[in-house]
Amino acid sequence: MVQLLLTASLITALVVLAGRRFRDIGDGFAFEAGTWAEAYRSATELPCPWCGTDTDESDRDCPSCHRPFGAAVGS
Repeated sequence: MVQLLLTASLITALVVLAGRRFRDIGDGFAFEAGTWAEAYRSATELPCPWCGTDTDESDRDCPSCHRPFGAAVGS
């Protein structure tokens, strides 16, 4: 019983110390900057294959270089 209490106390202390460390670092450790919505969008949207600009799923051509998606490479 004493060993169980000692182990639980040690784990609790480690969790509290880790929580303080991550709180001191900043907003979180999963994403460096921005909001969760921005991080989700950047992870789910593909860039333009020609210029690398961010695109939306509804775009039929690139908003930056205006090349149509699905066009042959040689065109």
